[in-house]
Amino acid sequence: MAKLHVYKKVGKVWSKVADGDGTVSTSQSFTIDITSGSVASGNTYDVRQGQSASGDLCNCTSVAGKTATFSAAPADEADIQEREAARQNLMAFYSALDAVSKAVTVLVDLDDLATLKANNYAMCFAKKVASGSDSGSYNVVWQSLTAYLYSTAFSWTPQFSLFGTNIFADTVTVTATTNQRTLGLGQQCLLDSNGILQPPATGGPATGVTMQNQFGLIHPALSQISTLNGVQQTTPLYVAPSGIVQGSVTLTPIDTVMVWFQQNISTSTMFSSARSNSVEIDLTSTNTATRLYKGGQWSTPS
Repeated sequence: MAKLHVYKKVGKVWSKVADGDGTVSTSQSFTIDITSGSVASGNTYDVRQGQSASGDLCNCTSVAGKTATFSAAPADEADIQEREAARQNLMAFYSALDAVSKAVTVLVDLDDLATLKANNYAMCFAKKVASGSDSGSYNVVWQSLTAYLYSTAFSWTPQFSLFGTNIFADTVTVTATTNQRTLGLGQQCLLDSNGILQPPATGGPATGVTMQNQFGLIHPALSQISTLNGVQQTTPLYVAPSGIVQGSVTLTPIDTVMVWFQQNISTSTMFSSARSNSVEIDLTSTNTATRLYKGGQWSTPS
């Protein structure tokens, strides 16, 4: 079974109405176990798998509880053209992201690798973020990896999620206490009086993401997509150390990362003190960098 996303056409726009699990078939009826949203019998839907920009047009023939039955719908040339255009737009979007992606390669000398592994050290990454008018700091383990080898590849693209949390505390794992919203640089979200983070809208500085807070005391926080040794995840990146009561704050990601080795620490752990024997890598004016850890010291290999 695969993760499926069900879209319904409203006017000329396909909008997602449900998510579920199932296996699409174009030759026979199939079922989807709906995990969120809803569908209705008699409607035609675009059923997509994963991040695909288009899928298969299917008629919903029946709904029983959370299980919906579908069959392939007759082809419609106009819909086929629209979905192909959407697919092309998504490909262009990901191509644009690739053009601004940042990548770090970390090399570990074999003698150091053996020592680090024997003593259960994790390779850790953090990224600098500025909150309001400060110059930026690191305070969350963006990624922690124990299965590193001689060469470790770490990369990221400017895709973010904004949320709020109740506390900032050293050694505590970040926990989102509000809903999360996916957004990009130059966008903002309103945290309303009920503590609900509203959909993003254009606004705020073009280099950051902004929270407009009408709720009360909250610590604005940010997650970002990164890829570590080929595995892509969205994990917490930063939590504002000082909560805000009302008003707005802009979180500005800076393409400077810190790498270090540490025992007994995991992804999403908050920290408030300097990391020992770390290296800071500035990628604000370049897209790639390589660093070597040898003899307990960091260097840039020639």
